[in-house]
Amino acid sequence: MEVCPVNNLKTDSFFKKYKELIVTTIICLFLTGIYDSINNQTAEIKKWYQLMIGINEKVKVQADNLHRLEKSLETHVQHADERFKDQNRRIRSIEFETIPRGIHPYKSQIKEDTSSAKNIKTDY
Repeated sequence: MEVCPVNNLKTDSFFKKYKELIVTTIICLFLTGIYDSINNQTAEIKKWYQLMIGINEKVKVQADNLHRLEKSLETHVQHADERFKDQNRRIRSIEFETIPRGIHPYKSQIKEDTSSAKNIKTDY
């Protein structure tokens, strides 16, 4: 069986004529695939970025709320300390009024002088 040289010539001339177009098409398809892949990755990165921005904003809001709560707690503690000191001063003043001034709270009361100094005669 003999190959027809006319068919072979037609095929060779077809490839020679459209070789550049075929190579360019293959390169364009390859580059389109790369572009789509990059585009999809960019879209995913954008989604994650927006998610992270949203999380960051929520964290900022929570930090602001925590800061306000901290300030509120500090204010409450200061007011509680002031009220405690005021009540403590009132209690001390009441103790001062109810306990006679001459009597020490930890000493026992002695009604008569038991010292021997009253029996001593002085010569002047």
